[in-house]
Amino acid sequence: MSNSERDDGKYRDDHETRAGYNRFNLTSLLQKCARRSPHDDEDREVMMWCSWELARSGFAWNYWDRVQKIAIEDLRLDVDEANILLVLDRLEELANEKFEPDEGFGLACAMRAASLLYEATSSHELLTIKDVWSTAVEEREDIREIQAAFPVPPTNADFGKRGQQVLDMHTYKGKQFGRSYDHYLASASRTESMTDLEREYRRRQMELTSYDFDEEQIETATTPVSEQDDPWE
Repeated sequence: MSNSERDDGKYRDDHETRAGYNRFNLTSLLQKCARRSPHDDEDREVMMWCSWELARSGFAWNYWDRVQKIAIEDLRLDVDEANILLVLDRLEELANEKFEPDEGFGLACAMRAASLLYEATSSHELLTIKDVWSTAVEEREDIREIQAAFPVPPTNADFGKRGQQVLDMHTYKGKQFGRSYDHYLASASRTESMTDLEREYRRRQMELTSYDFDEEQIETATTPVSEQDDPWE
């Protein structure tokens, strides 16, 4: 069969698949199913078919480009699912370099990627937030109005309650406040969790320095912020 023919032997135009579908419509169908997954296993079947149809019709390049966009735009990609990005890249590499993208195992790679997109947790959070911030920058002229759109207090507020930790010895403002290594050890370097070994050595570290830490400061520094009422205090 010629690359310019549909499955029925008739001529197909530049954006038409072998089964007679428009490639733009199929990539849109693929993405809309991904946004609603995992919900209906029928959608997983549809997504795999879209990948198969696009790839076998010579539009594998279009399909894999859309896969990457979906991964960033429409997936939550939390810690448990972040490795999906690596798997998608590997599948694309296999389809295009080890196999032929429009047949055999190349098609199987495309279908596997579609199945993974379906099974991953969907979320449009990232681009929604990006668009709100970008719109604020583009449409507002007063810097105070622009800053009001962001989740950080205006610059003259010194980062609000977070400022005590943020403006440490590593920042110009922190140096102006006289914050040095003692502030860093006792406060700014604290973390959400600590191993028992870390607690032991943080205590020993503070006891061995030239700074005169009291027991309350040491106790605070060796207590994970998750065990404190306010992690920023």
